[in-house]
Amino acid sequence: MPLDQAAISPMDRGFLFGDGVYEVMARVDGRVRAKSLHQQRLAASLASIQLDVSVEQIFHDVDRLIEKANLESAKIYVQVTRGAAAVRDHAFPVDVAPTVFLTISEFKVTTYGGCTAIVRPDIRWRRNSIKSVSLLGNVLLMQEAKASGAQESILFRDEYVTEASTSNVFVIRGTTLVTPPLSDLILPGITRHLVLEMAEALGITVIEQNVRVDSLADADGIFVSSSTRGLMPITELSPGGIVGHGQLTDTFLVLQSAYDERLRHHD
Repeated sequence: MPLDQAAISPMDRGFLFGDGVYEVMARVDGRVRAKSLHQQRLAASLASIQLDVSVEQIFHDVDRLIEKANLESAKIYVQVTRGAAAVRDHAFPVDVAPTVFLTISEFKVTTYGGCTAIVRPDIRWRRNSIKSVSLLGNVLLMQEAKASGAQESILFRDEYVTEASTSNVFVIRGTTLVTPPLSDLILPGITRHLVLEMAEALGITVIEQNVRVDSLADADGIFVSSSTRGLMPITELSPGGIVGHGQLTDTFLVLQSAYDERLRHHD
């Protein structure tokens, strides 16, 4: 239905508590990028918050939405909340139907040149491996970046990089790619997964290890990754100054080229 005809109860727990999870997918040239990986991650997020919903049915409805919209390139948003209960109560309600909300909109692939990121403490909760709709920390961090004239906010906790406000973080040292290992503090990004696959196929050494925030300024290159931004190179940090020589490294350019190709050919 048209968006202005959709209605959700004000008692919905997604609205009241942020009690829900979501996925964002990119459809490029008629193909949803990494669709099966998004299905797996949505299932994992739902299981993590003890919400029993058919992911198969949700993606059947995604297919219906794509067919109805008839967009060759689109951004698809999927949100599932625990639903609306008669009374606001923190504990899970009994016999409440989950709310499934899907939207689709036009999307254009963007190839980024050098971008700026601010570096800030990670103020979010500690279960970032769940793709939760509770994103106030992310919102505040991204707004601070925008207000500073930057495009992202790279985050750290206890002196180590976690991720960015909307993306995973990669550091390039010579021809080696370094990224923090998955944990409760880090979302298992779909694009992160693809970058690791591509790097292995290209013979680029990958190390998954903790990255000290005070070592970022000494990196040869930094980039962040997400489903809608792809690979976005960071050539300046605040604080931290210019990254490397302020240019896109050969390693990044090889990965960016491989990603542009993979974007259109990964199921």
